[in-house]
Amino acid sequence: VYASSSATGTPYKTSFNSAGTSKWNSGFTPYDTPSTAYPDAMYGTSYVRSVILNNGGWYSTATGGTSGITFTKKTDSVFSEFTIKTNNSIAIADYLVTPADVNWQKYQSYKECRVDTDWLYDVPNDAWATGQSSANYLGSVYNFSNKTRYSTWKDDLIWLPSVTETGWRDNKIGMWYTSTNQRSNSGNWTVTRSSDHNVAKDAHILSSAGDSAAGAGTVSNAYAIRPALHINLVTAAESTKDIWNNTIFDSNNLNKVLKYIYGANTTDTNANLLSLISSSIENSTLNASQINKNANNITDKTFFNANSDLMIRFCGLYWYATYLTKNGNDLVLTLWLNSNEQLYNKNKNSSVKYNVYGSSSLSGGASPYKDTEQNLGTSQFSNNYGNSNIRNLFSTASINTNTASVFYPYLKTSTNKTAMGDFIVAPKDLNLQDTLYLQKTQSAKSTLGFRYNLPNESYSNLINYSSPYKALSLSASTTNYTAWQNDKLWLPSLSEVGLGSNNTISTNTTASNNLRTGGLWGLSTAQRSNTNKTATWLRSGHITDKNLAYTISSDGLDYGYATLDTQNAIRPALHLNLTLACQYST
Repeated sequence: VYASSSATGTPYKTSFNSAGTSKWNSGFTPYDTPSTAYPDAMYGTSYVRSVILNNGGWYSTATGGTSGITFTKKTDSVFSEFTIKTNNSIAIADYLVTPADVNWQKYQSYKECRVDTDWLYDVPNDAWATGQSSANYLGSVYNFSNKTRYSTWKDDLIWLPSVTETGWRDNKIGMWYTSTNQRSNSGNWTVTRSSDHNVAKDAHILSSAGDSAAGAGTVSNAYAIRPALHINLVTAAESTKDIWNNTIFDSNNLNKVLKYIYGANTTDTNANLLSLISSSIENSTLNASQINKNANNITDKTFFNANSDLMIRFCGLYWYATYLTKNGNDLVLTLWLNSNEQLYNKNKNSSVKYNVYGSSSLSGGASPYKDTEQNLGTSQFSNNYGNSNIRNLFSTASINTNTASVFYPYLKTSTNKTAMGDFIVAPKDLNLQDTLYLQKTQSAKSTLGFRYNLPNESYSNLINYSSPYKALSLSASTTNYTAWQNDKLWLPSLSEVGLGSNNTISTNTTASNNLRTGGLWGLSTAQRSNTNKTATWLRSGHITDKNLAYTISSDGLDYGYATLDTQNAIRPALHLNLTLACQYST
């Protein structure tokens, strides 16, 4: 949580205490002066709503609001997932609505709700409507609704409830009809957004036992913070378009994916669609450009993002559909994680969580070898992807120790086809892709027109690696060089993601044919780019410096490279066996 140590201090990252308490205001001494521009107990200008709850905005730092600070929402607050929306519906905030969309909060009335028959006045901060009548208040001076910033909280995604909503005793249960147990709070009084009807420095608090009369506490005191939110169940239900439903594939969602790939609004079943797609794929492959072209013919845009790219939700994470190929009688769809930001705050191993950028280093933070020559021996190339620390996060062998990893579900297998790993195909098992230069014999010379091939792109032990490389002779003899061929998750190569603008075709003077700058996958610039402006790690090693690996730039237009201990975006890829998935879906 972010908090300040003094009334005017800059909020800094800290933690709640064991009681989860905070002050309403920023620490100044409040006064009972309701006539000021910003009364000290006005929720719209409170420190608790702006800073503690991470809603951002201006908050008062002195009596009567004579000074204040504007706070910007933080992406690493405990409440950030409830307050910061995304453009691809991956945050909880994307499914919340504000009080501005809830009519009963606009006109909420303590008196009309008859929460307390002995106390027939409305209390400030309950209703967010401005320009309210003062008839139900204890004089117009306690009607804050005409004051600037009074209704600021109506646009918050998370907020403190009012005493009108919660009630405060079993015969005064409020709008929500709460129980004693729901109101109770383990020895700490809970603060509401309601201020006292006749004391402008106090806020109403709920007793720790939940069964006694509500009290009023000075806003400079610390009380338990128990916010509320409105979740849009319709939006949430519509968003659960995950093709993996608990332990099986969702047949309806799989059917939609197949229709997108086929490019026609059809009533065909999964089995028929598989047959149609299999017979219509030219040259046994379909890249992202063609998949999206087909998908855009479909009326239902459920799985599309703002750029009209097909984006598949697979066990809670979103992936681009980048390549479809036949593998024997099976159709295998290659998926690439669309955004590393969705990894934020999720574990990458049992004790570490991804940072706000969803990034990591290839080396795990260890400094790479300083020697750029080859005298350390072939087993000590720092940029050998097969030996990289990042590969261990994706390696099937690591699942026994990394069960907390966000990628664990994609690696786990079962004996009865109930685990996702059962449907994910390792690179070595894509037999037909060998002849297509996709992974076993992948070539940056052939695909991108480079003068030299790049280390780690292929896992073949058939190529003479001393010839296509400029200086480094990474080869099948290098320790673990080909190990990633067994992985269910892996970082893509430069040959796969490509570069340049939107899969353009250009004539390259160093090659005998026209080449796709979009790479083997035919990606768009938007698919390669990163919204958080960080470069994306590739498995491709630098051609001359063993301490460097290639990256794709944040705008998706060009490649770069970085030392292995640098933090860059982590966006793995996988091969999903669609045929097998359809077979085991309901």
